[in-house]
Amino acid sequence: MNEGWIVLGIIVIFMLGAALPLLRKDRPDDTRLPPAKETLRDWRKEK
Repeated sequence: MNEGWIVLGIIVIFMLGAALPLLRKDRPDDTRLPPAKETLRDWRKEK
């Protein structure tokens, strides 16, 4: 049974290590993108 606890501990540590990046609050995908610059205007609609 001792080996079972060791294997279970390794699995729990692996799962926690894999889940930690998902639980962080400062994820780069949460940052808002800057507004898009106006590059090409449609000159036909300006009349």
